[in-house]
Amino acid sequence: MKKLFFDMDGVLVDFQSGIDKLSDEVKKEYEGRLDEVPGIFSLMDPMPGAIEAVHTLSEYYDMYILSTAPWKNTTAYSDKLAWLTKHFGDLFKKRVIITHCKNLCDGDYLVDDRAKNGASEFPGEWVQFGTERYPDWEEVTRYLISETLLHDDDDEKLNKRLVNYAMVEKTIKMLDAYTDVLNAKVGEKDTKEILAAAKLTNKWLKVLGEEDESAYYID
Repeated sequence: MKKLFFDMDGVLVDFQSGIDKLSDEVKKEYEGRLDEVPGIFSLMDPMPGAIEAVHTLSEYYDMYILSTAPWKNTTAYSDKLAWLTKHFGDLFKKRVIITHCKNLCDGDYLVDDRAKNGASEFPGEWVQFGTERYPDWEEVTRYLISETLLHDDDDEKLNKRLVNYAMVEKTIKMLDAYTDVLNAKVGEKDTKEILAAAKLTNKWLKVLGEEDESAYYID
């Protein structure tokens, strides 16, 4: 599996959501350096779609966290570990790297929203989250899965994956055709339409392992 790194703030984590939970007094005291507020990283909500996307991508990649903790916020590291455990359980256990030099980490992909702390010099591909190309987790997930299909070194795994996608598509078509059959019967349409739809349905059933085509949906 290829190695995939995730940044946290602004990628997995909605930083603004933590700021919104601070009191006015704390905001005033830490004005201009809100990332130094003790405990702020434990207050943040996940970015929309982030949790689901990570679980989906875990089936395709060897995944790690590659984040940065503010130098003067002594609780940031432990808060980030607590946040990851809360939202992902043990998925990232002993797979968390906190550094200001992300360019020193060797991997294939880094999902990060900013060029700072070595992200733009990452030796693999930098997938810049929040840009026009990768505006949200839906697009990032779609791209990263497509990359595994294009560059999978294991032909057997690739073939199995392609078969699975084909089976999903065929199953959907089968169900659609079956619905057409039922609708046709209810509407008392011409028998030829029923038989045509049933024939198509039976083809998908055969693909799914059913050998007796004549047994399905034909009166």
